[in-house]
Amino acid sequence: MERVGVDVLGPFPLTESGNRYVLVAMDYFTKWPEAYAVPDQSATTTAKYLVEGMFTRFGVPNELHSDQGRNFESRLFAEVCKRLGVRKTRTTPLHPQSDGLVERFNRTLATQLATLTSTHQRDWDQHLPLVLWAYRTAVQESSQCTPALLMFGRELRTPVDLVFGAAPEPEITGGLELDYVRQLKDRLGEVHRLAVEAQREAGVKQKRMYDTRAHGPVFGQGDRVWVYCPVRKRGLSPKLMSHWQGPGEILEQISEVVYRVRLPGRGRRVVLHKDRLAPYHPLAPTAQADGDSSVTAVDVEQDNGGQGDAASTARPTRTRRQPVWLRDYVQ
Repeated sequence: MERVGVDVLGPFPLTESGNRYVLVAMDYFTKWPEAYAVPDQSATTTAKYLVEGMFTRFGVPNELHSDQGRNFESRLFAEVCKRLGVRKTRTTPLHPQSDGLVERFNRTLATQLATLTSTHQRDWDQHLPLVLWAYRTAVQESSQCTPALLMFGRELRTPVDLVFGAAPEPEITGGLELDYVRQLKDRLGEVHRLAVEAQREAGVKQKRMYDTRAHGPVFGQGDRVWVYCPVRKRGLSPKLMSHWQGPGEILEQISEVVYRVRLPGRGRRVVLHKDRLAPYHPLAPTAQADGDSSVTAVDVEQDNGGQGDAASTARPTRTRRQPVWLRDYVQ
């Protein structure tokens, strides 16, 4: 953005959200408007909404044009413009035509808000986004283009497009003054095409890398499985709880990694990734006695080759030798 005009519209009736004014900002080239419902017109509020609402999304303009309001001429606002590298200009006294673009939009905005909120005037701030949407998608007489097309290189989708389908984009007709629009549209089309190809290649590469590292069992229809369900219970620490519930039943394999599972209990059917599934083994006798159905069993005989608990607790045997430096030791 090269040049942006700003102004404050109001006061309006105080809304339920505590807003009374509208901070308006418009790009001179694209005619893209921004409007923010604000509680006051102080310098702090004005600078905050411009920086956080507009500059962080569209970038800092080279020039910021306003009237001689106190909020725009304050030391705080001048310091913000200086820090951001923005050249601040202002209109001449009692001559609002110097900022005619924003003044005309203010009249349009006030007319639309009056149409929408004539009966209940305490919710005018809730209608701002829809009024802005309508303006951004309307063809401007000066440029013969919509602000959205000039700002993004494409038209915004509207409810009419959702009902009847997107209309084919018309050819940009006009003289040399619209060469920028044509070049912007061509460049964005090429960038979008390259981005789609890059994303497709990245997706294939990520899947290939995931498949090389992915390990785990393959389940068949009718297999019983543990299901990972991280449920929090009041009064219990989630770190000390077992989140595996079972047995669930595999009903269908939808893809390589997605299964349709019947959960234990009420038998609810859900679609889960295989990372949340594990082969079901019967519970250990101690766990069954306690009535705990969410603790996985440990098959000691299978893990230790049938040696039982003795094999798991026995120390490994090895030859013990006296250290060399103790050979001369005499008791």
